[in-house]
Amino acid sequence: MQYARQLKVIKKGINDFLKAAGYKYSVQVVLESETYKMKLIHSDKKNYVDEAAKHLSYGERNAFALVLFMYHALKENPDIVVLDDPISSFDRTKKFAIMNQLFRGKDTLQGKTVLMLTHDIEPAIDMVKSTPNLFSAAPPLVTFLSARNGTITERNIQRGDIQTFAGICKKIINSTSDSVIKCIYLRRRYEIDDEYGLAYNLLANLFHKRQSPVLSDNSPMTNAQQDEAVAEISKHIPEFNYSLLLQELNDESILVGKYRSATVGYEKLQLFRLIYLKPNSVVDDIVTKFINESFHVENEYIMQLNPQEFDPIPEYIIAVCTNAIDKGYANHAA
Repeated sequence: MQYARQLKVIKKGINDFLKAAGYKYSVQVVLESETYKMKLIHSDKKNYVDEAAKHLSYGERNAFALVLFMYHALKENPDIVVLDDPISSFDRTKKFAIMNQLFRGKDTLQGKTVLMLTHDIEPAIDMVKSTPNLFSAAPPLVTFLSARNGTITERNIQRGDIQTFAGICKKIINSTSDSVIKCIYLRRRYEIDDEYGLAYNLLANLFHKRQSPVLSDNSPMTNAQQDEAVAEISKHIPEFNYSLLLQELNDESILVGKYRSATVGYEKLQLFRLIYLKPNSVVDDIVTKFINESFHVENEYIMQLNPQEFDPIPEYIIAVCTNAIDKGYANHAA
């Protein structure tokens, strides 16, 4: 009877999770030949699903496996439970549903010692900033691990560390003294705010090292338009001077010096893009995709960590860029 009651609890937990996550399945516990079995039912069918594993998608199988693993861990009651990147492959709704199922309320891992490793920022946002009280009375310890030159560093992520990237850009623009770095973050802020006006266009021209700025349709930017763009940029970067900055960007030795002295991976990537306007001329297509999009334009998260404090760039990417700088600059100097 105790076993039957446990199965009933598991059944309810799984069905609650499936409903919350939007899966069109439910489970039933049935007695067959004096043995309890869990049967899968699809909402569009009346009969049990035969050979369930063949009908479930990869993500659905992973979701079931995680929930079943949780109940197995509760039964075994180990000293520590390790979850290795369990939810990165799920969409946002399912991520939260899984986190809710694993860590919230009775018959979950709440109160257990759990080490969860992930590349995903969203669990940190939920547990530290958005909904910390849902999971425990005291927020869980969330840390950022970084490996550089064989050394692993650990830094706690506090509520105030999770900011909008627009706010992060503003903070960095106001704190750094390097005008090129300021322009990099201001352009990023315009992208996030969906402001693709004259100021954005002028910064884009600067980063493409154009002596004569053009508009997005390649028509010449008039003097009046340039003045308007400079006036807007100067609200954020008072010392902005297109001609002087263009001289810096056209001097490879200055850019390489900035790259070598930069300690932030995100800034190294942007400087690398300025040195090599076409990165695929010196690195392979996969790394080029990463440089041009993954940490340049395409970033879906509104809430982020400051890349100056929590460096998100994999060490191997920086190593590839540095190797290209070493070879390219050495060849240039020769």
